Amino acid sequence: MRLAVFGDIHGNVEALTAVVADMGANHVHRHMCLGDIVGYGASPNECIELVRSLPKVNCVLGNHDAAAVWRYSPYSMTKDAKEVILWTIDRLTEENSAFLQQLPPMLVAGDLCFVHANPYNPEAYRYVINKKYALRSFAAARQKLTFIGHSHRPVIITRKNFFQITFESAHGSMNRSAAKKKKQIINCGSVGQPRDGDPRACYCIFDTRKNKLEFHRVEYDIDAAAQKITAVGLPEFLSRRLVRGR
Repeated sequence: MRLAVFGDIHGNVEALTAVVADMGANHVHRHMCLGDIVGYGASPNECIELVRSLPKVNCVLGNHDAAAVWRYSPYSMTKDAKEVILWTIDRLTEENSAFLQQLPPMLVAGDLCFVHANPYNPEAYRYVINKKYALRSFAAARQKLTFIGHSHRPVIITRKNFFQITFESAHGSMNRSAAKKKKQIINCGSVGQPRDGDPRACYCIFDTRKNKLEFHRVEYDIDAAAQKITAVGLPEFLSRRLVRGR
């Protein structure tokens, strides 16, 4: 099975459309969305509807999704994030709001775990970006592979033993074999707002038969997505961020 894992779309339908096309070209069988379909970008309804339309798709709840349906307080977010979420709340259709409302914080399938931020406290939305939080995540997840998003940076975290943990950033499009005996946390990067210096949309494919991880970077119309943000009156910083990839 070839499983596409993607998330942090953040209302960027131009990026998501390009990624969906790339998934099709790469013969994906199933889809797993790691949340944050909305927030930051100007096309929240379009993004939710495109995710929902994918064949054999599952999805977990991100913090921006949760804030858009009041399962998480928008007022605990940064100023720009809060502004966009309040704008999004006013524009979500009833059907799309109901879709976000029913999303689970975490899903497990066999030896795979899927969660937006971390598996030890899924609805606290803490980043797994250092050894401390990686250790907590490895301890909480019994599964061999845990797929996360949230930081918008693609990375492979490997527990070599209890004391030794390595972080390998995924630069560009690259392939890696998943560890056969060691536990790993895989951050799939961000579709709609990458923050690793590469503005191209990012997602990954896990080939279960080959035990292989593929990271894909996809070109999309960044200018169109950025212009939509400013056209609807959302913070200009968010449009500049798309261009910079940071």
